Amino acid sequence: MIPFYLRKKIYKSIFLVYKYLIRPKKQVKSIYGIYLLPAFKDRTFKYYFKGTYGTFLSNLIKSIDTKTQFVDIGANQGLYSILAGQNKNIDQVISFEPSLRTSKLLKSNLKVNHITNCKVIQKGISHESGQVELHINEGHSGKNSMRELSSMESSRSETVDVIDYQGLDELIPNHNRIFIKIDVEGHEEIVINQLIQCSFFENVYQIFCEVDTNWIDVNRVKVTLKEKGFTSFEKMGKNPSHYDLLISRQ
Repeated sequence: MIPFYLRKKIYKSIFLVYKYLIRPKKQVKSIYGIYLLPAFKDRTFKYYFKGTYGTFLSNLIKSIDTKTQFVDIGANQGLYSILAGQNKNIDQVISFEPSLRTSKLLKSNLKVNHITNCKVIQKGISHESGQVELHINEGHSGKNSMRELSSMESSRSETVDVIDYQGLDELIPNHNRIFIKIDVEGHEEIVINQLIQCSFFENVYQIFCEVDTNWIDVNRVKVTLKEKGFTSFEKMGKNPSHYDLLISRQ
C-alpha cells in the first residue's frame, strides 16, 4: 500500500487538476476514502481532500470496536462524522455545526456517503442558551469562530443558536460509551465546562480536542477533567501553542 505521505502528494496534484481543469460538479473521493461535494474555494475542503489533517483521528475512529456514540462538536463539512458513520460499531453520530451554509454542506456530504445514523444539530455550545454572532471566514470554514477574527481574515457575521448543558442533556441520549471530538476555534474550554455538567458525561471515555494556548488555559482544563476521572492527556503535534489533545479515562 502506498504510504500516506506519498498519497498526499498524489492527491495534491489531483486537487489542482480538479480545481483548474475538470471543475467537477458532483462529489469527489478524498484521500480519506469519503465522498465530498466540491467546495474548491474553501480551505477546509482542500484539507479534507488531500489529507492535511493526517491520520491519527481518522484511524482512531476506524479502530473503534465496541458499541459507541460519537459526538462531533464543530463538525464542519463532516469528515469525522462520516468516518464515524461508516464504522458499524458506532451506532449513533451526533454532529453539532451552527453555521447555516456549513451545516447544509455537512448534510449533503452525509447523504452522498449514505450515512443514515447521524443527527445534525444546527447549534453551537456556549455558557448559556440563546443566540450569538458567529464570525465566518469566507475562505476557510474551519476558522469560523465565536471569537472576533483578525482584520486580515475575510469575514462576515451570522447569528446562530447556542445551547448550554441543559440543552445538551435534552439532545444527546445517554449511552454506555461516548467519544467526543471538539473543534470550535477557541471555545473549547467553554464547551468542556458545559459537558461536565451533563448527565451523560460519566460515560464519556475519550475526548479529542483542538488546543490553542492563546485561547485556552490547558492546565486549568486538565485539572477540571482530572477531577472527573480523566488521567491521560496525549499531545498530538509539534507546535507548542497549537495542537490536539487525546484525553482519556483509565
